[in-house]
Formats: sequence, structure tokens, C-alpha cells
Amino acid sequence: MRKSSVVEILARRLGRGAGRIEAIAQRLAEAGMVSRAEGSKRYPPDLDNIEMLTIVLATLADNGLGHVRQSVETFGTLQNEHGQHFSDVLSDLLFGPPADIGHVIIRHDPAGVSAVINGNHTVFGAEAPAKTAAKASIVPGYALVAIAAELQGQPPAQAESMIELARLQRAFR
Repeated sequence: MRKSSVVEILARRLGRGAGRIEAIAQRLAEAGMVSRAEGSKRYPPDLDNIEMLTIVLATLADNGLGHVRQSVETFGTLQNEHGQHFSDVLSDLLFGPPADIGHVIIRHDPAGVSAVINGNHTVFGAEAPAKTAAKASIVPGYALVAIAAELQGQPPAQAESMIELARLQRAFR
């Protein structure tokens, strides 16, 4: 999938500006974390799964354009109580079989991620502070389900169907 398609999917599903996500992807390319288009710009190379994962992770953990590389490295290496890295779990969610994602909350200070996946709550990195407010981004699970479906080649209408199916399944639990 081309970088422009990944940017468009993320902008539409997360409700963020495409220009912002394109700037994040550009910073990743400058840092050598995502390939650059070489030669003809009419036919840029497709991104591999690791590069798409990197753009998704950088977009979710956005903490300023000057911190793109650091955010990816920090949040990608956070571990949960089972020793799993957040980047590995996110990769499984994006490119593996469909999962029921309740939510993902990304906190920047201290760095931590809270997620409900298939009905199980897990924390990567630091727990949420009990007595102070922390800058956090909340990503609805349905948005990640749709992003995963589209990154795997499903058309937007099919991704919407998967969201509705997940909502129905939750309603009957």
C-alpha cells in the first residue's frame, strides 16, 4: 500500500488532518524509519507492514513533530505484564485476524498505554497516575478495527460492516 493511502485511511478514521499525518510520515522518512520514494514519484514503492505500523504508531503517539522518532521508539518498546511489546500487539491487531478492540489510551507522561482487547484490559509501560492529570490520547477501538481492515485491503464499506458487527457482538454480551 502506498504511503498516501495509509495517510488517507488514518486521517479519515482518526479524524485528524491529512497534512499532519503526512508531516509525521515525512519525519519518519527523514529518520530512516520509513522508505522514501526514489526515482519516479508517479510510482512510489509500496510500504511494507513494518513501515505502515510505524506510521500508525507515530500517529497514535503524536507528541509533536520534533518528537516523532522518540515517540515511536518509546511507545513501541513499552511492555505489558506478560512481556509483550506494544508494537508487537499493535502489529497483530493491524495485520492479524480481526480482534475486538474496546479502546486504546496513550499517555505521554509517564509513557503508558491502556488497552482493552478481546475483553481483556492490559497496560503497557507506566500505569495511569492516580492523583494527577496526564496528557492522553483516546483512540476508539472501532477506529482501529476499521484501520486494520482497510490496511489489509478491505474497502471502506466492508470496514464499516466490521465495526457494526463488533458493536452488535458487544451488545449481546
